[in-house]
Amino acid sequence: MVAKLKNKIAIALALVITILIAEFSLFAPVEVNAAKSINGHNYVTENDRYVLYMNEDYLSIIVEDKVTGAYMESAMSYDDGKNNKTWIGAMQSALVLTAVYSSVDTQQVDLINDECTKKITYTDNGFTAEIFWKKYQFGMTLEVSLEDDGVVARVPDESIVEKTNQYYIGTISIYPYLGHSYLDSKAGYMFLPDGNGALIYLDNKEARFSSGYSSMIYGDDVGFIDSEVTSLLWGKYEMVNDPNKILAPVFGMAHTDEGIAFLAVVEEGAERATIEAQPNGVNIDYNRIYAKFIERKLYTQPLGNDSSSGTIKLTEEDRSHSDLQIRYLFLSEENANYAGMANAYRNYLLGKGALTVKDTSYNTRIDFLGTEREDWLIGTSSVVMTTVDDIYGIYDDLESANVTDIISVYKGWQKGGLYDIPITKYKADGDIGGTDDLTKLIKDSQERGISLYLYNNALKINPDEQNATFNVVKRINKRKLTEKTYRDVYEEFNYLTPARSKTLVNKFVDSYLKKKVSNLAIAGITNNVFSYSYGGDFYTRYNCADSYKSLIEQIDGKTNLVLEQPYAYLWEYADAYLDMPLYTSDYIYEDESVPFMSIVLKGVIPVYADYINFEANKHEFFLRMVESGSFPSFYITKESSSDLIYTNSNDIYSSEYDVYRDTIIEYSTELKEISEKTEGAYIIGHEIFDSQIRKVTYDNGVVIYINYARTGQSADGYTIDAMSYKVVE
Repeated sequence: MVAKLKNKIAIALALVITILIAEFSLFAPVEVNAAKSINGHNYVTENDRYVLYMNEDYLSIIVEDKVTGAYMESAMSYDDGKNNKTWIGAMQSALVLTAVYSSVDTQQVDLINDECTKKITYTDNGFTAEIFWKKYQFGMTLEVSLEDDGVVARVPDESIVEKTNQYYIGTISIYPYLGHSYLDSKAGYMFLPDGNGALIYLDNKEARFSSGYSSMIYGDDVGFIDSEVTSLLWGKYEMVNDPNKILAPVFGMAHTDEGIAFLAVVEEGAERATIEAQPNGVNIDYNRIYAKFIERKLYTQPLGNDSSSGTIKLTEEDRSHSDLQIRYLFLSEENANYAGMANAYRNYLLGKGALTVKDTSYNTRIDFLGTEREDWLIGTSSVVMTTVDDIYGIYDDLESANVTDIISVYKGWQKGGLYDIPITKYKADGDIGGTDDLTKLIKDSQERGISLYLYNNALKINPDEQNATFNVVKRINKRKLTEKTYRDVYEEFNYLTPARSKTLVNKFVDSYLKKKVSNLAIAGITNNVFSYSYGGDFYTRYNCADSYKSLIEQIDGKTNLVLEQPYAYLWEYADAYLDMPLYTSDYIYEDESVPFMSIVLKGVIPVYADYINFEANKHEFFLRMVESGSFPSFYITKESSSDLIYTNSNDIYSSEYDVYRDTIIEYSTELKEISEKTEGAYIIGHEIFDSQIRKVTYDNGVVIYINYARTGQSADGYTIDAMSYKVVE
């Protein structure tokens, strides 16, 4: 009897254990066979989540999710038979280069069509490959490692060799087809860092587009002559807005049907790299997005002092020197989307100290213009727009309407007005009240909880007002870098060398701190990096970025610092981000705009949108701020903006406080109420319903629905009125 009972208990225990094992196996990672291969790629290594495979002929890779079985590949596994050998070489190779010969001619170099030697060494978490192309007599080492968060691909600068003066390396693309897809074979999209963020869907584009996206990280390099001709109305007025600059060195690919995605972060070499994204139908029927590193750039060299002397095309003599490194942060299942990418980037930046959490409590940004200049009989005369007393009055009036959460940037406060730059010392224009009155305003404002920052464009010098013979930047062709304004009073500006900017900003900060005030808004150097020549020496964008970062880091330790549209490498120093774009450049191939950058920064540092004054559809712009968690910005003057018609600020067509008073009060009241429910919280989810409804989810449980449609819409059982929003706690 006892034996039978023991036998039954044993059987029951075995059954329970079997059931538990079966249940657990539903969630356990798929067992990986080290001998397994996928599409000609053999097993290399694995970690808790991902497996890395590699093809030794092409050095191409496949990254597989162990849990779901989904994978992304860097080499074309499906050939539709339409592609010539050049395209096949680009689609298969781990590295795709351009070789420069005959000074300015270029041709593609890859691992398929060009004879090369490869010495492959396997490591604990990946492999290295020493590559040398015999014909071109150049080579480099590719290092690939599988890490906890994904894959890192690297080309060390010291490994790049060029052994002949017949061929040089022009560009290097690393895994240009990682995550690619054919026509509409996969659901998903490519993420572009255009403006706040944009998506290109992986649907069939039916060959509608002749070109794709190509833009330099951190903006164009103005140190090289731009061949583009500016379109002007009547030879005077610019009619086309510049495209948005890339603010952060990232791009992404998502296969949403398979639940796998990556966000690529260009960790090294970003200053000399472009983001390239081509939807299917642009030359070939494949969707692809990647970074291309520029080792040498072509430029135009004038042969004389005037246009009649002609020009020649030249290539940079020395290649740029930096390690080239891309980190692919892989994402799975519910995180395999653009919101997951943004969250991964935020966590990445916080983890490495490139972002630090600041005070994100709500404020309305109300900036003021002090004085401008207009032409007079001899020289220029002052145009006074907003004095110190005017600002006192505006603050008092807003306080009476219960608007007290304010930050301000005061522009044109300095002696000589807005464009008497650079600013060399703390001396306020007498027409606004003088230095003592301004100092008192800053201190008095601080006591009432208002932070007033003084604006300093540390990049430019006005040759009409200050000596621009020395310490100014020249382009690579040794011609002075000149920025045309197409305005009547000051027709052009020059750029200060980074060394000179550092000297003058520190000089100004020292004189400013002596007055026991320290609120500073820096512009110009925050969103410009360029190559330049000075004193017979050449400096790269790496040199320029390093100099600006050193300067910002130095003054951050002395001042309360807000930055105007800073690039990602400066985010850690900003107490606030000014002028975040809420739109994209609206390229024809972009299918959707998304608030990627805002998702990254929300809850970390306060983000202020562009000025509301100059938005055509203010209602839609308001909803964009709600969606992105951005705070409003107004550019205000006490006097009518019509007074600026004969100044360089004649594009400010609407700024008078009396006109915007009610809007400031309305926006402040409504956006503050939303902000109090989301303060300190991160955006962890963002969804799009039929391009009309957006759903924003915060990590504290708050959900906001935004309806951009002209009629009421429903989502998740809630009704959202036309052109409105709903906050659900």
